[in-house]
Amino acid sequence: MSARVSNARIGVMVILTALLLGGCAHTPAPHYYVLSSAPSAAHETVNSGPAIGLGPITLPDYLDRPQIVSRASDSRLVLSNEHRWAEPLNASFGRALLANLEQAAPGQNIALHPWRASLAVARQVRIDVTRFDRDVGGSFHLNARWSVSTPGQDDTTPTRQSDIEVAVTGKDDDYDALLIAANAAVAQLATTIATQLQAR
Repeated sequence: MSARVSNARIGVMVILTALLLGGCAHTPAPHYYVLSSAPSAAHETVNSGPAIGLGPITLPDYLDRPQIVSRASDSRLVLSNEHRWAEPLNASFGRALLANLEQAAPGQNIALHPWRASLAVARQVRIDVTRFDRDVGGSFHLNARWSVSTPGQDDTTPTRQSDIEVAVTGKDDDYDALLIAANAAVAQLATTIATQLQAR
């Protein structure tokens, strides 16, 4: 009787082990993403005068992770282990914003923070991103506070608020569509900042 029980236990263990190994074998490999800008239509001659400094750019702690973050509700976040940023989001966001800003403000000499100490920076754009994710309704949100100041001077430039919403034209699990919306949101922020730079 004891031999039968022992054999049954061994059989159960073998089945469980096979199920566990089978589950591990079917774990999908993660996909990696970076933010990007639209291709430039034409090459612009860059102004060799004083530069515009872009940054520092800060993001909230909940975005400081490799997983792409979405919202299941206003207070609950979903982290995707299968869909990840290929580099720190702060770096990807900065480069994409710089590329878009160079297109939106052609000819300007724009440097991404941190720039070299010898660079003459006439104006500095500081950006504090407070939201960068997709909501449960299928829209991508980019909320940011930003200002344009003159380094080394007492500045009273007001901080501006940009709340950008772009529809995600895809299913909840379509991360390519999410990235298209995210890129569009960054491009919109660059256009808004460029308008202010050109007005000063």
